[in-house]
Amino acid sequence: MTTGFPGFDDRLNELLATQAEKSGLSPEAYIRRALVDQIVRELSEDPDSEVGALLRVLQEGVDNGVDPIEATRVFGTPIDDPDRLAAVNRTGLMDTDSDAGYDRVVAMVADALSVPSAAFSLLDDRRQYFKSALGLPAELGGAQEVPLDGSICRYAIDLGQPLVVEDARLNDMLKDHPSVQGNLLVSYLGVPLTDDEGHSVGTLCVWDQQPRQWTTGHVQILQDLAWIIRERIFE
Repeated sequence: MTTGFPGFDDRLNELLATQAEKSGLSPEAYIRRALVDQIVRELSEDPDSEVGALLRVLQEGVDNGVDPIEATRVFGTPIDDPDRLAAVNRTGLMDTDSDAGYDRVVAMVADALSVPSAAFSLLDDRRQYFKSALGLPAELGGAQEVPLDGSICRYAIDLGQPLVVEDARLNDMLKDHPSVQGNLLVSYLGVPLTDDEGHSVGTLCVWDQQPRQWTTGHVQILQDLAWIIRERIFE
């Protein structure tokens, strides 16, 4: 009897293992990616979903030859922009208790990208607050926030697009950053969470203490899951 997922017969488990291997994923991660794809597809077909409308616009751009990452680009605003800070405040999420819904999405991110650390954060002009996180450094002593000068996510906010860092020690912008110098992270991938007016209130990100080669597929998975969080924030 083939070991596999409950409810799957031997043939289905074999097909799952084969397709997961071709994609370079574990069977668990492959199933999670398929789940994300299905959620995104349903959102795209939902005429009442704001996120669905945006996904349809993005897909139209891709169909017309626009790079997928460029199609999702939203120009950022400075971290201390008053309108951006007002948008952060309107979320009502700074310094709030844990939320099982956000925790599930962050866990899906960590599993789907096979990383030890993932977080959904909000950033004002003083600090980065971890609304939901896995694998925070022990150096934080259980704290759920870091000062702005200890944040990598602030650069994703400034850019307004995915920040992809395979080895921060070789990155001119980040090699002297306290988190890099303190060996808290080497690789990082983060996407901004942006409201309808284009203000990035936070990020969904992953990081590792080892170098990582992030692919377009990794970025797409993170963006897909970021839309789920975005819909909850701005519903």
